[in-house]
Amino acid sequence: MATQDGIPSYYYEPPNSLLSMDDKIHRGLLAIGALATISLIFTTSLLSFITWRMVSWKSYYSSDIGRNQSVVLIYQLILADFIQSLGFLISFHWVAERQIIGPNGTCFVQGWFIQLGDVASAFFVLAIAIHTTYQVVLSRSLSYKTFICCILGTWGLSVLLTSLAPIVGGRFVFQRAGVWCWISADKESLRLSLHYIWIFIVEFGSIIVYALGFYYLFRAKNSDVIIPGRSIESLRRARTAMLAYAIIYTVLSLPLAAGRMASMSNNQLSDEYYLFAGALFTCSGWVDTILYTLTRRALLFDELNVYGRRTGANPANGNLHHAKEAGFQRQSSTDSILASNGFGSMGGIKMERTVKIEMDDIDSTAGNGPRETNEYYATVEAYKP
Repeated sequence: MATQDGIPSYYYEPPNSLLSMDDKIHRGLLAIGALATISLIFTTSLLSFITWRMVSWKSYYSSDIGRNQSVVLIYQLILADFIQSLGFLISFHWVAERQIIGPNGTCFVQGWFIQLGDVASAFFVLAIAIHTTYQVVLSRSLSYKTFICCILGTWGLSVLLTSLAPIVGGRFVFQRAGVWCWISADKESLRLSLHYIWIFIVEFGSIIVYALGFYYLFRAKNSDVIIPGRSIESLRRARTAMLAYAIIYTVLSLPLAAGRMASMSNNQLSDEYYLFAGALFTCSGWVDTILYTLTRRALLFDELNVYGRRTGANPANGNLHHAKEAGFQRQSSTDSILASNGFGSMGGIKMERTVKIEMDDIDSTAGNGPRETNEYYATVEAYKP
């Protein structure tokens, strides 16, 4: 028998719908909604701040922050957290109704936002890991065009995995899934192929990728390997900061993913467990935002002059062109100095020179404590007539 809009009546009966919400679930959803609100406020503020700096970068930096690939990747991660927060914010609707009824428009929107936010945040955590290790091992960044294509491809894959749920599972695929709406429990194969498998790939793949990067740094520190343009210690600080995103994501998402996998093995967990796991996962937005504020200097150190525009720095005069392409401004500055001493002309004898530069950390010299000195190397190959 069908009800309004042709939806079979059994969808509005337990366990497909929650007709009466007890006090425990009511309080749990209130907590999830409150945490989603905090994440929404934090992510919106950070997205607005970074967007503003991208637009007005000339007033603060000596190169375009929109070309700082680390910042752009984190921007995408925060955007995914924002979408996820929108999904969990709908918990307030179920609290007000004291029931979870679906499928309907509200249930579909919540399932769509949660699915898209989950897979997108997972992919960008893995993208940050791969990009970080790529920079460590090769001491270079992707070309801007290739980088943008990767960003668009990641979002495209996230939207595809989200769209396949209603395409394959039908218009009623997003139903009550515990204490919120998501892919229905009778579509376990869709849950596995569109969500679970990707989450676990990201969680374990990120750890493996970062392990390779730190192994390379360990070898570089204990050998004669030269990393052009930056010190090993500065690299270590920046890469540790990026690793924190993978650790945070794993800690916050693993309980929920493990609970869903347990349910696939016919080990039904209580609604209280999913409320706790959901509340933990909802914290992703505000935790990632705080993490960015704490690690911002380390992330910008390699690619931007975070202490303001240097005297005489003019991005339009070509001196920072190499910085924009390779992403390492300090190396570019060194190259410019060497070029001014006769290493910039073509034709004649090929020459190669490696220069070691020691620079005092601005933060350490500003205080009364001991000065911290960073070492940088730049290797230049050029022709001199």
